[in-house]
Amino acid sequence: MNEIWGRPARPLQYAKAIANSDLPSGVRATCWALATFADNETGLAWPSVKKLSEAAGLSRAVVSKHTTLAEAKGYLRKDRRYNGSIFYTITIPVGAENRDDIRALEQLMQEAPQTRGLQS
Repeated sequence: MNEIWGRPARPLQYAKAIANSDLPSGVRATCWALATFADNETGLAWPSVKKLSEAAGLSRAVVSKHTTLAEAKGYLRKDRRYNGSIFYTITIPVGAENRDDIRALEQLMQEAPQTRGLQS
């Protein structure tokens, strides 16, 4: 299991973070599907890989690869239960929640008129 710094997320916050991420589109689809199963308060979800693959419209093998990549990037955490099944925690990597603010600031800086020296 990878130790990526992230905090548990609510599904709507998670969906926004996924939309603004640099994850490939298929991984985003898998994450969005996972968010539909997540508890609104804790971010915990426990769909089977079969259920998750049906929700995402992808094969089980592809969903497994996507969840592994999302975990490596800090967008979820996978834990095995006593019976071998997986439960997920949807997470937002530290810093990812500020990307919108950073992009907006960068855009404002580009749009701001360039001034040189003081004008009286």
